Amino acid sequence: MPELIHPPAAQSLRFSPRAVARSESANYHQGEDIRLHLVVRGHEGRPCLIVNDCLGGQWGEELRLPLTPEEALSPKVEVAFTGGGILIQILGEAPVPFRPGAAPPQALLPRHGPDITVGAAELPALSTPTASPIQGDGIIEAATSLPGTGHRLLLVRLADAGLEAALVQAQAPMRLRDASGVGPAAAAWFCALPEGQGLLAAIPSPGEAPLTGAELLPPGRPPLNLVPARGQAEAPRPMPAEFITRLATAEGPAKRELERLMARGFTGRDTLSWLSAPVRMRVARCLRTPEGLLLQGWLHDPQGAVTSIRLRAGETAFPLKPGAWLDTMAWDGEGGRGFLARAPVPVRLGEAWLDVTLGTGESGTLPLPLPETADIPALRAILAEAGAIPETALDHAFGGVIGQALVALNRHRLARPMAVEAREFGTPPATPRASVVIPLHGRLDMMAVQMALFTACRMARDEVIFVLDDPPRREAALALAQSAWDRFGMPLRLILPAEARGFGPASNLGMRHARGGVVVFLNADAFPRGTDWLDHLVAAVADPSVGAAGARLLYPDGSLQHGGMRLEAGPGGWLFPEHPGKGLRPPPATEGLRDVEALTGACLALRREVAERFGGFDEDYVIGDFEDADLSVRLAAAGLRRVMVDQATLVHLERQSQGRADEQAGRWNLTLLNAWTYNQRWKRPL
Repeated sequence: MPELIHPPAAQSLRFSPRAVARSESANYHQGEDIRLHLVVRGHEGRPCLIVNDCLGGQWGEELRLPLTPEEALSPKVEVAFTGGGILIQILGEAPVPFRPGAAPPQALLPRHGPDITVGAAELPALSTPTASPIQGDGIIEAATSLPGTGHRLLLVRLADAGLEAALVQAQAPMRLRDASGVGPAAAAWFCALPEGQGLLAAIPSPGEAPLTGAELLPPGRPPLNLVPARGQAEAPRPMPAEFITRLATAEGPAKRELERLMARGFTGRDTLSWLSAPVRMRVARCLRTPEGLLLQGWLHDPQGAVTSIRLRAGETAFPLKPGAWLDTMAWDGEGGRGFLARAPVPVRLGEAWLDVTLGTGESGTLPLPLPETADIPALRAILAEAGAIPETALDHAFGGVIGQALVALNRHRLARPMAVEAREFGTPPATPRASVVIPLHGRLDMMAVQMALFTACRMARDEVIFVLDDPPRREAALALAQSAWDRFGMPLRLILPAEARGFGPASNLGMRHARGGVVVFLNADAFPRGTDWLDHLVAAVADPSVGAAGARLLYPDGSLQHGGMRLEAGPGGWLFPEHPGKGLRPPPATEGLRDVEALTGACLALRREVAERFGGFDEDYVIGDFEDADLSVRLAAAGLRRVMVDQATLVHLERQSQGRADEQAGRWNLTLLNAWTYNQRWKRPL
């Protein structure tokens, strides 16, 4: 956890080439605000240092400092926080003031990208803070809530120095004022700060709204009206750790009471080292999802002293351990065991922390890292971190910790608008008999092999639609599609979405572009063995009682890969789709249609009106697993048959179309996530 910077202070920042390439930023937080934000990026065709702030949740107007191409490779920037404001200097140039006239910065928490280095600055923090002039009876220099205690902390200065001295000796009532009005009177503790800096006060008040003033009610005297310093509408809100620094220099009988209060509350610091047991904890990743936060980290508790861990947000607590907590098989190399935990609460920086309690009743606090907005790489990392999950823990792992959050994350990413481009190579039929939809990811070379084989099939009345679910390979896909058209003379269409979203969403996107009366979902690594495979599938779904028809799929050695699926109990008692006879010599082909419980999505034909009525594959299944079993169950619930057409035979390499991405750690846990989603809906096959 970075230490607070107390102005006047200055720092030197070096943005490495990697930091520039990744648009990493340097940030200085003051309470809930970002007081200074620096990032290197282009503007109107030239590189710039972009300087900005975010106050009250609103970004301000950017200050743009041009950089030469040489400077932009790895710029060195110096910042100074002074009593007069903030100065920015690019190495070799004159300092530039940022937001001149704004209130001087207070305690700042630096949060920088990992490839930005910090050093000593040559730029001096020239001016020092000056005492705010006292207006009327007194002023409030700063005020903040102390999470976990139900108290507020204030820095106040009174016009009457004698009254300040008297308040240090005994409690006095105060009434706090915010935008909603004046609160009830409550007794406040006061400590004297050195060198005429006023008083440090603590008052019971569970509110968190910014203070617009206060009323001090000293015994035997008229009420005193206190207003925010420097004519501001609201008192500044520094982080609570600023008050710890002030308390160290404070004096008075109430100092011990304030020390106990701050030890109990969250001040932005890691206080686990204060505990009597050797407890260490680190949160490496904090992911923001629509279902709250997912935390990943390590806990070192060799004595088993920890009895509970809670995520605190203001005065609200969410139990993590025991509860929404999963011990993983990861270790940090120093005795710490990995964990995943979930808290159903949206939070911002400075508003949440972990409260670690021992059996002795002691408790310590641990700040959280900046929440990340999670996407597929983070989802994969979480599943990989979970490691091997015992069968007995599957329901808890997915039902109590990671399942809901990851499914909600997936829904959230799919709900984002996405640009889609469509290209045609040749002229496809205006009203095709069937549309063959093929998602592409990783192994783009499969396109040429399939197109070569399709030219030998009776597919002149059909259209072929490839959907590139691998946007970085856009140019390669375009070149391959053009080459396939030039070499084989068979028209094709290429759909180019801006994001990779997985097998189900890519298949559904192709379905929405399809014009054929029959939609055939086909894997890129499935290759027809005969010329009439599509004729058989189209004929099968012409029967109105049939919802979907599947082809017989063989491995390259001729053994059976798919001849229909059935749902059987697997790990944790969950239902998993199984392929009877997989890897064995295929049985003789059945004449006509053969009813089965479920069909694979590797080659699946539906009448277009059926595909559209059921919405294609359910996109809650992440990347690719179980969406075909889910669709089969939905068709069965509607009274529609799922049939095998053994005369339609293809060779299926199985998972080769997914390329290296499928080899990443956590693949089995991704399957388990989809299995959990399926079993939440369909406890037993229909």
